[in-house]
Amino acid sequence: MASTPSNRLKLTPSNSPFLARPSRSPIRSRLTYDSSLSLRRVVGGTCGSPTGFDSVNSSFAYIAGGAVVVVDVAGENYSQRFYRARPSAVPVFTVSPVNHLTSTPNATPKANDSRNRAAASPRDSLYGATWDSTDSPNQKSGTWTSRERIKAATCLALSRDGKYLAVGETGYAPRVLIFNLQDASSDIPLVSISEHTFGVKAVSWSPDTKYLASLGSANDGFLYLWKIDPRTGAAKLFQQNRCTAHVKGMVWMGSNLITMGVRHIKVWRADEGPTISPTKSRFPGDGSFSAPQQAQKPLAGRNILLGSMLDATFCCAVSIRENKAVICSETGSVCLLDDTNKQMKLVRLLDLGFAISCISTRNEDVYIGGKDGQFVILGIDGILDGNPNPITHNCESGDGLIAMAFLTEKLVTIDARRSIDIWGPDHIPASSREDDSRIPIPGPGDPIVGLEKLVNTDSEVESFFTWSGAGCVRIWDTDGKVVSSLNVPIEQPDMVNELDIVNQLAVVKATKNGNLFVAGDKLGVLRIMDAATKQLVMETKAHASDIQDIAIYEDDSKILIASCGRDRMAQLFSRSSTGEFEFFQTLEHGAKVVQVLVPSDDKIITCSLDRTLQIHDLVSKEGEPDVMAAIQSKVISLKASPSSMVVSPDKKYMFVSLLDRSLYQYDIGTGQSMSSFKCNDEWGLESVVLESLTYGQFPPGELNPNGSAGFLLGLSNTDKSIRMYDAQSGAFMDREWGHTEAINGVVLLEGEGPGRKVISAGEDGTIMIWALELENPTVCATKRDPSPEKGSALASNRQPLRRVLSKAELAEFQRPTSSAGRRSPPRPVQRRASKFHLATTASTRTPMSEKNTSPSSVHDGTPSRRPSSGGGSRSDSPPLDSPKSRSRMCRRPSLPVLNATPPSALAARKKSSSSNLRTGYGYGSLNMATEQTCRQLRTYRKKLLSTDSVNSDLLAELDAELRLTAAALGERAIRSRRSRGNADSEDGKQVSETVISSMLDLYSERLVSMLDEKLRLRLSEEEKDALIKDRPRTAGEGSSSSAGTLDGGPLCEEPSSP
Repeated sequence: MASTPSNRLKLTPSNSPFLARPSRSPIRSRLTYDSSLSLRRVVGGTCGSPTGFDSVNSSFAYIAGGAVVVVDVAGENYSQRFYRARPSAVPVFTVSPVNHLTSTPNATPKANDSRNRAAASPRDSLYGATWDSTDSPNQKSGTWTSRERIKAATCLALSRDGKYLAVGETGYAPRVLIFNLQDASSDIPLVSISEHTFGVKAVSWSPDTKYLASLGSANDGFLYLWKIDPRTGAAKLFQQNRCTAHVKGMVWMGSNLITMGVRHIKVWRADEGPTISPTKSRFPGDGSFSAPQQAQKPLAGRNILLGSMLDATFCCAVSIRENKAVICSETGSVCLLDDTNKQMKLVRLLDLGFAISCISTRNEDVYIGGKDGQFVILGIDGILDGNPNPITHNCESGDGLIAMAFLTEKLVTIDARRSIDIWGPDHIPASSREDDSRIPIPGPGDPIVGLEKLVNTDSEVESFFTWSGAGCVRIWDTDGKVVSSLNVPIEQPDMVNELDIVNQLAVVKATKNGNLFVAGDKLGVLRIMDAATKQLVMETKAHASDIQDIAIYEDDSKILIASCGRDRMAQLFSRSSTGEFEFFQTLEHGAKVVQVLVPSDDKIITCSLDRTLQIHDLVSKEGEPDVMAAIQSKVISLKASPSSMVVSPDKKYMFVSLLDRSLYQYDIGTGQSMSSFKCNDEWGLESVVLESLTYGQFPPGELNPNGSAGFLLGLSNTDKSIRMYDAQSGAFMDREWGHTEAINGVVLLEGEGPGRKVISAGEDGTIMIWALELENPTVCATKRDPSPEKGSALASNRQPLRRVLSKAELAEFQRPTSSAGRRSPPRPVQRRASKFHLATTASTRTPMSEKNTSPSSVHDGTPSRRPSSGGGSRSDSPPLDSPKSRSRMCRRPSLPVLNATPPSALAARKKSSSSNLRTGYGYGSLNMATEQTCRQLRTYRKKLLSTDSVNSDLLAELDAELRLTAAALGERAIRSRRSRGNADSEDGKQVSETVISSMLDLYSERLVSMLDEKLRLRLSEEEKDALIKDRPRTAGEGSSSSAGTLDGGPLCEEPSSP
């Protein structure tokens, strides 16, 4: 048997005796919690024909998405068991590959002759029984793609002894699974058969549980007969043949198998054949015996002559004797198939006049149900005696039947709404639904559009609600029972042509305790309904097209409602102090708004397909709390379009899932991205898009002492799975499958104790309740508006709401101070010259005469320039020998070289003189600033020993700064003495008096004396400059001076020739 679903290249042969070594994911960290999702309950089912339903003794089974529900009935109570198998599940027993050898060249066509099957899997090898598919991604589990995981159970059969359950799948690489009913709910099958390629249409057990027949779809075209070991349940192919007809059902009649469908009834006979004794081996010296390789006989079949029923489609059948069966057609014809004396013939008994959907038998009666609710009982004795009218009872009801079966003491029916009911044995389904013995197993009925959690503050019982497109909202408890329901009115516009959309409910949200329900439809109409009175509180045309999402924030004083739609707008509503809901603002976006959140009373977060995430601040006017407005505070650009987002419980972080299959975490306060990760599987092979994000918290413990760690729960319609990731590290935690169609929602219910429940709902009509286990690793009444008049126009025909506040209107509101943040721009950081460059420049500088060692004075009004990249002025470069270079104007040195400041800049400096010294150090602690000050003072003392001149104004300013610093240090010493013993943890150690007094003694007197000496030298230099200015100039000096002066002052002097 080929167990892998497609033809792939394998690096390691399947019969290799060496098992692959388990490896960890290279992109996932080690998990901090052991998590597991296990299926606990399934509400609803996907049974659409009698092949998806069966019963035996006091149990019955039906298909529900990718799982099978087995219900055990005991009196007035019932219990459920669930059976399903993952795509990578390894069965207990393996099945040998099918041998398609035939005895003659012109025999029946061999199965899978033209199909490129993959090589045998590791479990088909000698060591296949011990192979663990979860150990390595290179094994079978790593080769399954997303589409291969989407499998739906289409048919099932219970063995007549009640020991085994057979399930047939459809989808990519379908399987036939055999489960042991003696065990509880199981995920591991006894046998997995993968011989069918295009889906399994029906499975059926023989009356003695010796054979299991599996029939593929018309595209598959094969019927297999498997021989079952009665002790272990292992399967081996017994016979096979082609069957390319469109088959509707398959039943056993004694030892014969009947298939029926579109213009097709065929009887197949299983032939045991003679038993062949073993023979001796042909090899000499070998004493072992071996059985001869005999060609397998094809499954013999014979078509039944239909006669006048040639164009009929036969849908169901039931065996009433060892050689007789009743077969029904979809048009209402009832026929008898008689195989007496091996002479098979089909006799038409009567025409019931309605479409037949199911058939069953009890005692000596045959029960026939119709698609439109008709119900007929036929007597078996009248059928066998040839009575032209064997009907004993005939009635009709409103609900049609899909399947029915009799238990030991009960009757089970599945109606057209897929609701399952258990009745008394003498109940007539079409007579009345009011029966004291009725045990309902409720189902969603209509397809589920969405799912949401209902917050109950008055009760500890967790609940959730679902809604359908028709407007039916149902509230469920965790046991899968309907608590209450309400209907939201949905308006249907006049259909002009077939392209007009059909209106349906799109999204529903509820306030705390379910007092109010807010619903939006595809025409953009927003409705608020009171759950107690079931009356509309508000109805308005909020959007021009369908509403995508609704968010509600509720506290003791206010209720805020936000809605978003495909019309690129988000509408904001609030309930005033009078109890009425008022619309107050429209938020515009560049594309469809995907989701809106109101995490608190002062924040609104929206995300749209224009790859932006916008955060707005909610503010109100002073003295008018009912007058509100949303002011945009942050716009975060995303790398891809968002699909879903959620806010952490502490309202500090936000998690956004993107369409590029990644998930980002943002800080709401700053808007910065904190972390990101790809939504990969456990091996990092495939990534998916997460939707319907939900944040959950880990239980407090050794790994989560403060209870802040959490996980993210979401759904993926890429592979129809439910996934969990660690919110902090992004590590993959767990995933599960069960739905066969799109999953429309998933919620997390926080129950008492460590146990939690996850609820998921799909378009396949099923609600699945999962148990989530997280373990540490081992080491007020509202006032409503009056109802509209009956003659008023439809709300969907009104103009959509629109109110965009102008900048002048937004200026009347004040942004809250808590979110204002820092307004001042960042301070520029001065660029420091390279030490290597300074050293190179100093070493290559040419010595000058004493006349040129000090730079020339600069006029006070001369503007400053940026220092050159060379680290010094052009005047410091060595002179050139050419006379032309001597007349070239020298570039004026910049202020850092001259150590001078023009008077125009002194006024600005004096205004902030007290803060210049501190702001120059950048951000840091007081200890860091003190250390930097000491280093700068030591460097400055060394520069004071040079012969460069210093501007007197700068020296005066430095003297004032030093005196202010000394005074501040004295005040600090006094404060430190008073607050000794109560030191602040952020300031570190206090400044001791000894350190401060030593600093004052060492630097104060020395700096003052050095500054005095520098002032004296400065005055002598100015006198020399005055003498130079008064001496007569030569012709060369005049040209150079005229070219290098500004406002009459020389910029630089020409260096003297050596």
